Amino acid sequence: MAALPRALELGHILQVQLRVLILRGHKTRDGVHLQARRDRALEKIWDRIFDLYWCTHVRFSGGEPSVYPDFWKLVAMLLEKHTVDVTTNLSFDIKKITEVVKPGALSISASFHPQFADMKEFLAKVKTLHFGGYPSTISYVGYPPHLDRIPEYKKLIEGERIYFKIIPFSGLYQDKRYPAAYTPEEKRLLEGFAKDSKDEHLNDMNTRWYEWRVKKEEKPVSKIKKDAPCRMGQMYAKIHPDGTVTRCCAGYHGEDSGVMGSILDPEFRLYDEAKPCSVAYPCPCFKCMVVGQEEDKWVPLWEALEHAEYKTAFMKEYAERIKENK
Repeated sequence: MAALPRALELGHILQVQLRVLILRGHKTRDGVHLQARRDRALEKIWDRIFDLYWCTHVRFSGGEPSVYPDFWKLVAMLLEKHTVDVTTNLSFDIKKITEVVKPGALSISASFHPQFADMKEFLAKVKTLHFGGYPSTISYVGYPPHLDRIPEYKKLIEGERIYFKIIPFSGLYQDKRYPAAYTPEEKRLLEGFAKDSKDEHLNDMNTRWYEWRVKKEEKPVSKIKKDAPCRMGQMYAKIHPDGTVTRCCAGYHGEDSGVMGSILDPEFRLYDEAKPCSVAYPCPCFKCMVVGQEEDKWVPLWEALEHAEYKTAFMKEYAERIKENK
């Protein structure tokens, strides 16, 4: 199998405990003001990651990272050697991105919430970014009272050649636990929406999300991966606000999956090989990296942008091979 891209995910929790790794806090009259930082210590962490693993794919998810001053300057620093994806609700002037971050290695996962944003205005922002060199997708949670808007939004967004990702709702609504509480009709609608795009890769991704969240939820034992060899921790790690690194997101702050150490530790390393899953309950991730029969399923779901460092190195290697064969 070809070498896989490593995925490092930054769990971005919008609380005061966000500190050394990405943010610094200082007291003000109104409390604690958090601010994105760029300093040599932070650069050294990611330079070391680059030296060990070359270009990694850094994902910011959880909360709204753009609320921190200078966040996009931090992203620009990371993009010097890594690719970055940011999950955001785009509740800001997107010039904050385009005036600070060069296009090419940053992708945007835009989350649309109809109770807080107007679709036409939201889509206009996404189009500006997507066709301006910042590949973007739009995700939409299948929240029960919002299901009826999916056909309208899906037609509008996919008509602009932008991915529309439909995520089945997981949580409580009107004292009912979802996705189990979806009615048979709602399940048929969600399954149909997941399969009727013109893009086969998008159909595949939405279908797997639906099957993992809804169908397999009906047989939770099928989602238990305990003792199965998994590449989480080898190809992926989740970095928490205090620098703690876990294999994945299972359990409270990922602790059930096993704490690997701290990204602040100068000796920190990812696993060198796949290790058995230690989680005894259903796996929470439809992109889990189980070795074997599922590999052909999850590899495409972890696709990331290609950094210029990769392209340059590949061309050098290709040129050397041509010389050798002359």
